[in-house]
Amino acid sequence: MYKKILYPIKFEEFSLNILSCVVNFKKIGTTEIILLHVIDVSKLPMDKYEGYSEADVKRWTEIAKIKMIDAENIIKNAGLKAKSRIEVGVPYREILRVAKEEDVSLIVSGRQKRSILGEIFIGSNTDKIIRYGNIPVYIPKYPAMFDVDKEACERFCERLFKKVLYPTDWSDCARETLQHLKELKGTGIDEIVVAHVMNEDAMRLQSPEKFREFERIDKEKLEAVKKELGKEGLIAKTRLDVGNPRSNLIRIAREEDVSLIVIGSHGKGYVQGILWGSVSRNVVEYSDRPVLLIKCE
Repeated sequence: MYKKILYPIKFEEFSLNILSCVVNFKKIGTTEIILLHVIDVSKLPMDKYEGYSEADVKRWTEIAKIKMIDAENIIKNAGLKAKSRIEVGVPYREILRVAKEEDVSLIVSGRQKRSILGEIFIGSNTDKIIRYGNIPVYIPKYPAMFDVDKEACERFCERLFKKVLYPTDWSDCARETLQHLKELKGTGIDEIVVAHVMNEDAMRLQSPEKFREFERIDKEKLEAVKKELGKEGLIAKTRLDVGNPRSNLIRIAREEDVSLIVIGSHGKGYVQGILWGSVSRNVVEYSDRPVLLIKCE
């Protein structure tokens, strides 16, 4: 399904470890991984009138070429085609431009460490790639980020789609994400956990009778999705919780020991939620499980 993958690489800690995980996409049909290193213009020494010098760009390019060798070898040793590109500009813009030029079907993106404030993606390239792009984004997680044991990480890497959590809020975007999920049926999925979290704050405003009615409807909807996936040959189970969707989904992912969360998002700005959607963004940022984010129309 993801024949060609773009992996923007900054040669930070864990970059090669994550790449060693990403090459397992070969098992589901990936044939090529494109490595992209962007020389960030904001970090180049600037002359007040002439901008950055060609000598600076040349020096940084030569350094990047040397560092690319190890990454290319990981890809080639996995039996995949490797291609390297080094560009100069604003990182997220170059990533989206190259993704379009190369006609990739997936972008792998994510910073490897939390900041002092405990946040990963605010203002980062990953955040902007998701906000402004329309290509699915895979956000890998490495154990040192969240103190997850190495064995767990290896399990997630070896079988990326072994057990999938699919959160739904019954929106058109969730429906679009479900269609994408169906297309993953040949990726070795053992089970899909279809989860819906009833917003506790909203439910408190309801009478007991009205709450039970909402609960009955949501259970019926979950069973309908389970049956729909079953028709595609996919085994599914359902989870209905009451609470804060942003935190409960992360807890469900841990309890179910999923290897991947597949979630949709359509937001592009503050009008449509906190950046690109408060629930999906929170799951991407704070979950210790890899996330496949589908951008909806």
